[in-house]
Amino acid sequence: MRFSRRGLWAGLFALATVFALGVAEPAMAKSKSGAPLRVFAASSLTDAMNELGDIYATQGHPKPVFNYASSSVLARQIEQGAQADFFISADEPWMDYVGERKLIDVATRKSYLSNKLVLVAPVGKPLNITIGPNMDLFGALNGGKLAMGDPDSVPAGKYGKAALQALGVWSSVEGSVVRAENVRAALKFVDTGNAAAGVVYLTDQMADKNVQLVGIFPEVSHPKISYPMAVVKGGQTSDAKAFEKFLQGAEARAVFTRFGFILQ
Repeated sequence: MRFSRRGLWAGLFALATVFALGVAEPAMAKSKSGAPLRVFAASSLTDAMNELGDIYATQGHPKPVFNYASSSVLARQIEQGAQADFFISADEPWMDYVGERKLIDVATRKSYLSNKLVLVAPVGKPLNITIGPNMDLFGALNGGKLAMGDPDSVPAGKYGKAALQALGVWSSVEGSVVRAENVRAALKFVDTGNAAAGVVYLTDQMADKNVQLVGIFPEVSHPKISYPMAVVKGGQTSDAKAFEKFLQGAEARAVFTRFGFILQ
């Protein structure tokens, strides 16, 4: 049987097309919608989540679009109808907030990350103080400001106020507090020298070379730091569940550990 050259090339092209589609199909199947996930995450997760987003993209998924802010801001954005597929809060109460409003799939809610609450100061300007009951934090500030997330709404600020109250020093430093919109904003005040000290997470201090560790607050001085995550209703549910599974995998857990988070 004889084949024309044109027929031979057409056959080879068809075979190559079938092969290409067969190879591409598994990768394409990893994202059912084809659109990037919209992930709302507490600002303290910025560095870890950015790296994890890159890793996720190398596995054939569209790179997630991240929205970083205080957990309180994110929860209210979701309540007001912002388009979100996945939410990670820096405390349980703000996840409770969206859960009570039936905005998340409660069956997907999980908490396995924690952190440490620390006192920091600008590099080269250390505070001569040891964290403990009735410490003279006001005196150590020497007229400077203490930056922290807004204690009325920001998780890090709420943890910080609780710790300072437990140690008996909140009333003496309350007037020196700069109430930041999120923990990374509080860190920035210290980084730039606009605050003599700050109360942030250990992971934040580790991410900023211009900020040094003064001390770690005792865990018993504040509520347990916990990062719950859940799939948001009305979004890309199946893709969000796949992303949550990825975040619980060995590769993601290794990244969280490297950035200083505590695995529960």
